[in-house]
Amino acid sequence: MRILPSILSDQSEVVAHQLELLHSLSSEYEVDAVQMDILDGEYADNVTISPLDLYGFNFKDLKVDLHLMTIEPLDYVYEAKELADEVAFNMIIGQVERMSSQEDFVQEVKKQHWLPGLSLDAYTPVEELSRRALEDVRVVQIMGIQAGFQGQKFIEHTYKTIADARALLDQVNPDIELIVDGGVKPVHLSKLEELGVDTVVVGSVLWNTKDIEAAFDSLYDGMMK
Repeated sequence: MRILPSILSDQSEVVAHQLELLHSLSSEYEVDAVQMDILDGEYADNVTISPLDLYGFNFKDLKVDLHLMTIEPLDYVYEAKELADEVAFNMIIGQVERMSSQEDFVQEVKKQHWLPGLSLDAYTPVEELSRRALEDVRVVQIMGIQAGFQGQKFIEHTYKTIADARALLDQVNPDIELIVDGGVKPVHLSKLEELGVDTVVVGSVLWNTKDIEAAFDSLYDGMMK
């Protein structure tokens, strides 16, 4: 199971500092990507930097995934296109709840040669995923919290949603990557791995500590229990 760090902030200084921390341990802990969380203040009551604000940040060799928690994620795909020559975008994931068309979103992301993903907020059932969109989706993400803020407690109901998602993906396309994002702590990792999760996205467990290396060690230890 892969560990994917996420950054959620409206402050450029915080983003730059957290990127530097990731660069400092990228080789030892095999950190090769970062998920940038984008909030518009309407999907949830929080605002972050936008895709255009990513211009000028030093991502070095890190692949950049976007998690779009917005009322119309497709609009932010168009915004990301303007930075395609500057930022190594890899995966673009949009929340389905305020998305006008999952199919249009997936096809536009695919057109840019990025990996398209769909994300379900806490308590959104897997039935909300479009079977037609899943034909081209590369990633399905399940939120372990209600999208909007880092530092929330993992919602136990998420385990059922993960199990339902794993069953659906095994039926539709087992190669679709299953990601869990939000509230994940070391204690959750062994069960998530048992449920067939491929990647966990972590934020506060890394940033709310004075020792990011120890935080990574605890996550890897959690996977081995």
